Amino acid sequence: MRCGRQVLRHALAVLALLAAAASATQASAGSVQRSVTNRNVTIETIVQFGNDVQPVTIEENSRINIARVIQIGGTGTVDATIIQNGTRNYANVIQVGGTTNAIVGQSGVSNTADITQVGNSTNALLLQIGDMNTGAVRQFGRFNWLAIFQFGR
Repeated sequence: MRCGRQVLRHALAVLALLAAAASATQASAGSVQRSVTNRNVTIETIVQFGNDVQPVTIEENSRINIARVIQIGGTGTVDATIIQNGTRNYANVIQVGGTTNAIVGQSGVSNTADITQVGNSTNALLLQIGDMNTGAVRQFGRFNWLAIFQFGR
């Protein structure tokens, strides 16, 4: 468990670096955000499209966490980070852009993550700490990088 927490801390450090490196000069052409939160359930959906989409960070800490990010960008960088701590965690990321970056960190009894990326360069980091982990990553690009870490409790 201690090793898993260290990996989660490293993933958060990578997130901070990605957020600092992302430079968007204009707001995205379109953006929709919906969220519902209480101590038992958190549901958040973010949809962005346009030439310069903004980096997205979602942090959820309810018993059941559901996050979905859809980013359709131009030739620039598209960044999404989802951090979930709960009993059941569900994350879905769909990205299209010149460079796509996704980080998903989940800690709970049951974790499910699904990442789809289309771009010249696709990068994904998936960290799951729990007894029932399911992850799927699809990358369509010239330069693809992926790291998956799954730890049981």
